[in-house]
Amino acid sequence: MKTQLSLFLLLFLLVSCNNDQKTCHLSGVLEDAPDTATLYLADWESRVVSDTVRVLNGAIDYKFQLDHPQKFYLHNQRNQYDFRDRKVVWLEPAEIKISGKYEFLKSLKIEGSAAQTEFENYNSLIATATKQINELKEQIHFKTDAGKKQDTIRIEALETGLSDSIVDFLLKHPDSYVTLYSLHSECFLNPRHLNKTQIAKVYNSLPENLKALKQAVAIKKFAELPEPPRVGDVAPEIVQLTPAGDTLKLSDYRGKYVLLDFWSSSCGACRADFKWMKRIYTQYHFKGFEILAVSGDHVKQRWTGAIAADSVPWQNISDLNGWQNEAFLRYDIRYIPRNFLINPEGIIIKEGLSTEAGANYEIGKLFED
Repeated sequence: MKTQLSLFLLLFLLVSCNNDQKTCHLSGVLEDAPDTATLYLADWESRVVSDTVRVLNGAIDYKFQLDHPQKFYLHNQRNQYDFRDRKVVWLEPAEIKISGKYEFLKSLKIEGSAAQTEFENYNSLIATATKQINELKEQIHFKTDAGKKQDTIRIEALETGLSDSIVDFLLKHPDSYVTLYSLHSECFLNPRHLNKTQIAKVYNSLPENLKALKQAVAIKKFAELPEPPRVGDVAPEIVQLTPAGDTLKLSDYRGKYVLLDFWSSSCGACRADFKWMKRIYTQYHFKGFEILAVSGDHVKQRWTGAIAADSVPWQNISDLNGWQNEAFLRYDIRYIPRNFLINPEGIIIKEGLSTEAGANYEIGKLFED
């Protein structure tokens, strides 16, 4: 009996010790917080809320389990698609202190997270160089031709220096989840500072445990993709499913002018554009103009719900892989809304019709009598 109790006690201690090693303990005080308030931790990629953190009289005291460092949005709006003031935080199994103002979460100070410190150092490196580059770009319009030439050389040198500094920084932290996520952002978000050779170099430095994660799999896939299409190229084929489950191909539109539109249900600007796009569609559809929309949604109900709510009359397709949608990857879509105007032969003739006036002008020219 004593032996059984001893084994049970040993097992209990081992489990407790293991849980302590995986515990992220958030604590601290927020200024100007209501007596009772709530903060939300949302997954950085999906924006889905994973944890709610109660704030009582300005104080935070919350524990949850984490196997490894993870990237979150910390915000105070329940709707994950409607929060403007948010803080990107890297949390890990550790004692983490949070301080700052409840009404200005972007200013929060995070202490005790090594991943957060690494993330902030990485961002600071980019911000410092980007500020110099942007200042030169703003001033270049007022320079003489000789001055413009000189500043262009300086800008190119700064951009090259920034990309080299990013590679050096990431290579110094090959075992870091921050490196993995930062490299993933370089592939799929705007702006991009690294070319595919540099991305592959950093990817190859990652340990096998990180290479097994979905972010690394996506990075490898991106690095192996052909160069994205440009104006004058044949539009790469897209084959995906409609909401009804039917297969639809971009090549099905050969013989017609088609606006290939990339969007998602969570993109407010995309859905605002639908208003003028519907007027353009109504004006030119009977002449042979089509729109094919490709959604970067994960969840079918959100995708189909947005189509119904906005009364979208043209065809929609998706593979429901979000930003990893095969078409998003092939066309190098790093921001939305984004579109391509394609002629009846399947050639891209224009990119980035962002206003009704501009679209009306470009599409109207195609159907002049």
